[in-house]
Parts: sequence; structure tokens; C-alpha cells
Amino acid sequence: MVQKYQSPIRIYKYPFELVMAAYEKRFPTCKMIPVFLGSDTTYEYNSEDGAVYIIERRCRLNVEAPYLLKKIIGVDVVYFIQKNTLDRRARTLKIEAYNESFHEL
Repeated sequence: MVQKYQSPIRIYKYPFELVMAAYEKRFPTCKMIPVFLGSDTTYEYNSEDGAVYIIERRCRLNVEAPYLLKKIIGVDVVYFIQKNTLDRRARTLKIEAYNESFHEL
């Protein structure tokens, strides 16, 4: 059974451009998030006027679990697909993601 989750809308007290610049620094890897092992871009689109930017990434996360549990479930690394839609005119970022590792289970 697939569970759907929607995180709360976040409103930051900093300029949108600064928040987006900080968010983008985590890709393709981020030393400050050691569980995030990296990402590969699978799709990228930029509108002609630059207002809309869409990027889809395949990301890898380290499974933080005891060794025995990792062996039982047969997973050391979790893969997920993340699609970001940045609308600079509306000053919004929509993030959609799903777990690719357990997608077929």
C-alpha cells in the first residue's frame, strides 16, 4: 500500500532567492547531510524566459539502521526520485518525491 505524505507549507523569514540558493547547494552532494550520498539529474527543463525551472533527480540515501536489519531487508542504500518545480514569478518551489527502492513492494 502506498502512503501519501504532504509536508506543511513553509514560509521563511529570508529572501526567496537566498533560501533557493541554500537549497540548491545540497546537490549533487552535501557534506553537512552525511546520510545524503548524492544525486544524478535525470530530467531538466528551463522555460525560455527563465521563470520556470523543472529538475528531476535520482537521489541516494544511506540507510541508518543496524547491520542485521539492513541484511534482513536487503538494502544498504535507498533510492528516491525527486522532482522540483521552481516558479520564480510566483516565488514557489514544489517538491514531489517517491521512494524508488520500495516502489514495487
